[in-house]
Amino acid sequence: MSGWGELFADPGMRGLRPNPELMGLIPGWRAAGCRRVLDAGCGVGRHLWPMLAAGFQVAGADCDARVLKLLQARLAHAAAPAVAAPLVQADLNRLPFASGAFDLVVSVNVINHGDAATFRDYCRELARVLKSGGHLFIYVSPWEFAEKVRLPQTRELEPGTLVDIATPDGAMVHHFPTLAELREQFPGFTVLRQEIVRAPIPFMHNVELPQLIFWAAKGREQ
Repeated sequence: MSGWGELFADPGMRGLRPNPELMGLIPGWRAAGCRRVLDAGCGVGRHLWPMLAAGFQVAGADCDARVLKLLQARLAHAAAPAVAAPLVQADLNRLPFASGAFDLVVSVNVINHGDAATFRDYCRELARVLKSGGHLFIYVSPWEFAEKVRLPQTRELEPGTLVDIATPDGAMVHHFPTLAELREQFPGFTVLRQEIVRAPIPFMHNVELPQLIFWAAKGREQ
């Protein structure tokens, strides 16, 4: 079974269209004054590219050196200097950025990877690097998704954490949060949208499965 980086380094996966929920929020984020953006789990640039094109100053972080090398090469060959973006290889639970460094943090189908403690660490770091008043967008597979991808050999390691599931990276440990669990990770945030929708999964032949949308603004310090 392939790992996440290997999957998205495949030529057939590099042309995935950006997440439409994220794309629909770009005008509002620009109007809100968001400029500095972190794409947490940027992969080969599925969302980094359109956000650069929209005029944001985007940094990308990913734990996989292979996908970052592909993205860096693509950036180097771009004609316009405006598409330059700093890329860092890092685990999302130890981001090498200062607290409050970004106006907007986005993460699409990334923070499932790992156990429950790792999931909580991911969320803590996404909140830490976001400035007060900044916006956070998370798109992630919830527990309702997990129930659809169980196999006879699937093991539940702890509540919400499964391994050996029917996804391309199913041999990896995944944590699938409930809606309430994800909300609990961000105290002091104002929730702007939080819901579970059925959406096509591009790396699973566009079969429609539950996905959790979480968009919130970080409270300002008193």
